[in-house]
Amino acid sequence: MLERRSPMHQGMALHVSDASTAGLRVLAMLQSASGAAAEQAVLWPLCAQLQRLGQKVLVLDGSQTESLHTPGLAQLLVQHAWQAQAGLRSTVSDTQSVASLPARQGLKQLKATADEMGMDLLTALQAYVRGYTTVIIYASSEALTPLLQGQGLQPLLVVPPDAEHLIDSYRQLKHLAVFAGVECTIAALESPLAESGPQKYDWSRQQSSVLTAKQNAQTRLQRLNALLQCSQRHLGDAPVLMRLRWRQASDLHQLTLHMLKTACILPMHTQPAAAAAPESLVWSH
Repeated sequence: MLERRSPMHQGMALHVSDASTAGLRVLAMLQSASGAAAEQAVLWPLCAQLQRLGQKVLVLDGSQTESLHTPGLAQLLVQHAWQAQAGLRSTVSDTQSVASLPARQGLKQLKATADEMGMDLLTALQAYVRGYTTVIIYASSEALTPLLQGQGLQPLLVVPPDAEHLIDSYRQLKHLAVFAGVECTIAALESPLAESGPQKYDWSRQQSSVLTAKQNAQTRLQRLNALLQCSQRHLGDAPVLMRLRWRQASDLHQLTLHMLKTACILPMHTQPAAAAAPESLVWSH
């Protein structure tokens, strides 16, 4: 976790308006198998921070596949959105929990559903999640591409502390720039600070572990700068780079503000109120 419980930032409320007037906020985070641990370390604290601001958050988890025992977005899309009594509603009352729905198959099926409804993909999705005010789509660059085209939101790309993932990060940046025409926000997650105590010796480099850590941090910074320069030169613009230090609440505050600022806001649909809500498929974390 990036933080345990961070204090409220006064400026945050300016970015969150009443759901009855703002509609549905859609955020996106890139998912990759190699960086899953770092991504999860950012995703859930970000969701918790949004819920502390009064948002009802739903994560559509493209890393998880729907099944008979774990139904998700694919099963939800089988219903006819406008004839459903109330769409998917939030049943999670604990602000410490975050609703999550498996969505790997459903995100692929969403285009057919949107075409049938005569809407773009995100507007069609909105019809099924009317009980929530914020939806975070956590999926691969390939799955996000059709959803982000023409929407003007910036997906979040989390870079793990080690430098080996930067080539894969550039591949994702390039894919979204070329095929979706969108820029990303990079959250560079830093390693936890070493515990205080006797210094250790790095026998592989024949030097102290403190010096090794400083060298690794310098190497990572150089490679991050190279990533930005390559994006500027070959993709037309450099992504926004945000620093995420371990257990630093201020960094999470800044990231939350930025995500709210760059979110896609879909106007509310004026649909008649439902008499009762269908049984929820949502899991909570």
